[in-house]
Order: sequence, then C-alpha cells, then structure tokens
Amino acid sequence: MNRSILLAGLVSFHGSMAQPVLDRNMMPTTGTVFGYHDVPFQGAGKVGNAQKWDFSALPPGAIVPYEWTTTSIAPGAGAFPSSALVLKIPGEPTAYYQPTDTALHWLGTYTDTALIRFDPPLDILDLPCSMYSTWRDSGIAAITGSGRIDIRVTTLEATADGWGTLLLPYGPIDDVLRVRYELSVRSRNEPQVVHLREVRYAWYNARTPMPLLVVVERSGWPPPERYTRWLDGSWQDDPGSLFRPVVLHVFPDPCDDVATVDLPARKADRTVLQLVDGNGQVRKEWLAEFPGPQTRRMTLPMNDVPAGGYTLTWIGTDGTLGSTRLTKK
Repeated sequence: MNRSILLAGLVSFHGSMAQPVLDRNMMPTTGTVFGYHDVPFQGAGKVGNAQKWDFSALPPGAIVPYEWTTTSIAPGAGAFPSSALVLKIPGEPTAYYQPTDTALHWLGTYTDTALIRFDPPLDILDLPCSMYSTWRDSGIAAITGSGRIDIRVTTLEATADGWGTLLLPYGPIDDVLRVRYELSVRSRNEPQVVHLREVRYAWYNARTPMPLLVVVERSGWPPPERYTRWLDGSWQDDPGSLFRPVVLHVFPDPCDDVATVDLPARKADRTVLQLVDGNGQVRKEWLAEFPGPQTRRMTLPMNDVPAGGYTLTWIGTDGTLGSTRLTKK
C-alpha cells in the first residue's frame, strides 16, 4: 500500500513538472553573433523525461563565432530568396534558412566551389516543438559545381527525445529540450549507398534561438568526424555586447608570400587567425599573444598557400571577432 502511494506520488510529481515548448520566438534575427566553445567530443547522454545532463566540466576550448546576416552581403545569395537568413561559421559552408510561423526551413548551403539547394527545404525546427515531437523531411539535393549538377536524395529525421536540466560550465539551465537529428544523403541511382550521414543532438531553451549545446557524429564529411560545442554564457545577458564583429584590414591584397594584418590594440591580448578557403576548410592557423602595449601587428607567411580567394578570420580576447576577404596571387 505504501509502495503504491509512493509510486503515485512520483508519477504525480513528474507529471506536474512543466515540460518546455519551443515556439515562434525561437527564430534567429540578423545582426546577431553568438560564440560557441569548440571542445573535444563528449557523448550525448540519456534520453527521457526530467533528465539532468552534466556537461559542467567541459573545457573552454576555442571560440567559434556564429553570425546571422542577410543575403545582401552573403556569397551565393542569388540562388536563395532575398528574405532568407544567412548563418556564417568559420570553416563551414554559408547556410541559408527561411523562417515561417511554423518552422525554420534549411534551404541549402554555398561555398566558392559548390552550391547545394534542398527541394523541398529541410525543417530544422517544426513548431511548436515539445517532448516526443517528431518530423521527417525527404527531398532532392541539387549540388551545383565544377560545371555540372549532381542530384542526391536527402532525408532528415528529427525527434525531441529528452527534456530536463542542462549543466554547463557557467551553471544549470532548466526547461531544456533536446532534439536528435539524423541526416543522410544518398545517390539517386544507388539509394542503398549512403554518401553522407550525420547524427546531431541539440539542446534548446526558449530564452535563446541558438542551441545551448551541440554534439555531432558524422561520416563522409570533411574532418572532424565528431565534435562538441557549447554556447558561451553571454547569451544570458546580451550576446551582441560581447560578440561584436570588427573590420580587419590586411595588406597587401592581393598578396604574394606574405600578408600583414593590424589588430585592434585593446582586443588582441591573445588571438587566433584562421585562413579559410572557398570550401570552408581552414587552410592555415596562426596563434599569437601580445603581453605588452606594442602594436598588434601580425605578419602571415603565405608562401605555401595556393592561389585563390580566402577569408581571414580573427578570434580575439573575450570572443571579439572579425573577418575580411584576402586574395593570394
């Protein structure tokens, strides 16, 4: 009898806990920049109700800026609607999205060598989204590049498989909903052959449109095959106050074997510069620390870099960031 009362009490307790629901407020806005800490892979943990996912011991890692911008300044924008949202991440293809009242649609991606468009678009979020929400999208991915078009069959399956409290290095966040995504890309002529596969776990909270934590395992993609990224705690105040883009000036442009860049004096105590090619791959990386008040000038050897167009991305102290285009002759 006492056991029955106890079980009934536990069921009543879990049933009374408010489960998180994601709605139209989850849509990102242009002009915002969020910083993610890129750290070694860690497994996603358990599924289910009222979970406590403990990632409080994750290291700081390197800051990766996620910048939402508009088609007016984005490469490849002519292939997508002018109202699309654009997400730029160093080292990754530029991604295009279309928000609506009921979903966030993923339209495709662009690099200097390949354009990918999904027909129909794939839903990253199907709203409202709560525990056990499930959706599946399948369509054609048209890959344009190197003077030809390749057609692939793309499938995205998503399930909200857990909710509860997420512990990050800056503290616990309640009312978190986890969504599991599985993306597969197959040949239209050989549907049994999977060319690309990705399993992604994303933890959401209604207070920010960006996932608080992302855990990814994939095959067929450029490295890394597994990674974990956690959202910097600045989102709880004002992400724009910390992660604000700065214009970089590099010379000469075009350059031969050496390029020089001057960095803002008060924002470059410790810095990372990355040279990203047209495929979104980091070709070179420079680390520097400026312990004194000297000029924040860096000389970048480019003699081993092939000719072409690149993006030079800077990640400085406290997540400040900047980028500019650079051509190697």
